[in-house]
Amino acid sequence: MGSIDTTFPSPAVNHSPAVFRIFIGYDPREDDAYEVCRHSLLKHSSIPLQISAIKQADLRASKLYWRDRGPTESTEFSFSRFLTPYLTGFQGWAMFVDCDFLYTADIAELVALLDDRYAVMCVHHEYAPKETTKMDGAVQTVYPRKNWSSMVLYNCSHPKNHLLTPDLVNSQTGAFLHRFMWLEDDEIGSVPFSWNFLVGHNLVNENDPSTFPKAIHYTSGGPWFERYKDCEFADLWLKESEELKKEKKLVKN
Repeated sequence: MGSIDTTFPSPAVNHSPAVFRIFIGYDPREDDAYEVCRHSLLKHSSIPLQISAIKQADLRASKLYWRDRGPTESTEFSFSRFLTPYLTGFQGWAMFVDCDFLYTADIAELVALLDDRYAVMCVHHEYAPKETTKMDGAVQTVYPRKNWSSMVLYNCSHPKNHLLTPDLVNSQTGAFLHRFMWLEDDEIGSVPFSWNFLVGHNLVNENDPSTFPKAIHYTSGGPWFERYKDCEFADLWLKESEELKKEKKLVKN
């Protein structure tokens, strides 16, 4: 399907309800991861997508993001991700996803699960990482609801999400934001873990198709980092990366 690519859309833009909006967290150190994530989404999608990169530099230039980077922020989008509802103009549904994902299934299957009863929907992980560092030596922090915010479906028009203004996102604590503390527990819907399959944590049961990953999350680090070049599912990411390079070469020629 076709896509619309932007850095991030103006809140004033009117979006077609037929186009599903996806915001991917962007960090300059993980440009390859971003490109592969985007490619995998588009390749499998049967519905039109509007994909936007959440780039901190652009948000700062637009005076939407101004908080100082803290020692526990492993990526540039650790907090800017929570601007997703604001960037849609608080309209409709949208998804935020970390750039270290690889999609193996049609995102339309996930969109079909959207339920207006909830303010957000995500995988309710029970995750306590064993490693003390991740990616390129970034500190691995442990907190309740860890990785819930790494892939979130936002009901952007939900009244509670109107609280996620630039002022709040730039001033609130990591605990408040990553634990969804602006919401009640019953306002946080659940989706199957296969849509945020944590490499090194979630397991595939060959006799249970529901355990097969539809979105692989290289949460500790992916094969674009030398340290993780042999991680589980690295072959799938590398194959996608090569496919993308060949497509770009064909377009260039």
